[in-house]
This record gives sequence, C-alpha cells and structure tokens, in this order.
Amino acid sequence: MNELIQSLIECLQNETAHYRNLSFLAEQQKDLLVAGQVEVLPENVRLEEKQVFSLGPIVSRRNELLVQMAQAYHLKNLSLAEALQRAPAECHESFKKAVVDLIQAAKQLEEINKSNEKLLNNALSYVNFTLRVLANGGKKRTFSPSLASSPEEKRS
Repeated sequence: MNELIQSLIECLQNETAHYRNLSFLAEQQKDLLVAGQVEVLPENVRLEEKQVFSLGPIVSRRNELLVQMAQAYHLKNLSLAEALQRAPAECHESFKKAVVDLIQAAKQLEEINKSNEKLLNNALSYVNFTLRVLANGGKKRTFSPSLASSPEEKRS
C-alpha cells in the first residue's frame, strides 16, 4: 500500500507543478492584458493549452492509482479525501501535504483566471465600443425624440 501512496504523492506533486505553471502563465496573461499587449496573447494561450493538455495523462494516472487503492481496500471507488483518511501513519503527513498543495495551487489558478476573465471582458467591451464608434463614422450619436418610445407606449 505504501508504494501505491508514494506513487500517488508523486503524481499529485507533478499535477501541482502543472497547476503552478498554469498560474504563472495566467499571471503573465494578466500582465499582458493590463499592458495592452494583445499581440503576445496567442503565444501565452498556446503555452497554457500545452500545460492543460499535459495534465490529462497525469489526472488519469491519479485516478488509476485511486482505483488500485480502492481495490486494495475492497471498495468500489475511493476519493482523494478518503484515500488520505486511510493512509498509513508513516505516509500520512507527506500525502496530506501533497493534497493540500494541489488544492492550493488549483485555487490560486482559479482566482487568477477569474481576474483575467474580468480583464478580458473589459477589453472586449472596449473593442466593441471602438467598433461601434468606427461604424458610426466616428460621429457621436445624438438623442432623437422620434426614435424614443413615447410614455404611452411604455405603459402598455
């Protein structure tokens, strides 16, 4: 069982490293967005995609190890939290650290991505505004009472 847990710890550490790399790239993306360097974004996104795709086999390996552990405990399945509860005392601390590190890395990435989402939405709003101004020939729109609905139309 200790060998399975040690393999799982290594897998979790590898997964955590990928999440940290993604966080680093997401931070770079945030800096690029703030600086308005959108021409560099495609390269950053390509690097992020590469990290995400490389996570697939790592997550699959983690799940395989959990299945093997479940079988060893004569269970149908076993979550990471359940595996941690059942871990032998001699590996419990290192296993717990690997799980906590993974959770923290994933949460950090989530926070950065939420921030980037807001920045991207702001950038898109600005682009849309600019396109509308250009579509109007650079002229400001003026209020035209004939285009506004009358108070009677609003009541019905």
